Amino acid sequence: MRDLAQQSYSRTKFQIPEPVVRITLLLVVVIAILFVIRFVVNVGGVGGSSVQLKDAPKGLTPVSLSGGVVSTDEGIDLVIESATFQNVSAVSGTASASRKYGDGSFSMTVRATLPDPQGNPYQVWIVGDGEVILAGKMNGSGSSWNLVFNDKDKNYSKMNELWITREITEIDNIPEKHILEGSF
Repeated sequence: MRDLAQQSYSRTKFQIPEPVVRITLLLVVVIAILFVIRFVVNVGGVGGSSVQLKDAPKGLTPVSLSGGVVSTDEGIDLVIESATFQNVSAVSGTASASRKYGDGSFSMTVRATLPDPQGNPYQVWIVGDGEVILAGKMNGSGSSWNLVFNDKDKNYSKMNELWITREITEIDNIPEKHILEGSF
């Protein structure tokens, strides 16, 4: 018979090498620290900001300001004005214009509903203080015409009249047939 008392019935233990245990513990600690840092930054603690930017809801309509001053706390003051036009010819048409200026810049947009000029372009003129300055040729087709004018403010903001003319002869920087006249 065998001597069963002499045999070892203990289970053999699976031993993990000590360097693997240390590396695993170090990884767990690093991941915990990164999680805490991410949580603190997202909440806005320790040097972070609690402001979160989100997209605006769909369907909002932009707001425009006419004839007022737009200012920001540390920004520039911009003046936005609209012009009204009168028909001064037998040609039927309407127009609207807006200008924005401040901090040395000047921007103006003119939109008009006029008949097709049939090869003779419409032009926009800025008038005031004894000066007449060509802002440019209107672009468009059919009955829809527009002009966008951007420049440094070379006293344009002090010139309060606009002319829309039709160029009959070659473009010579001389206003010809007056169609609409406006003022800011």
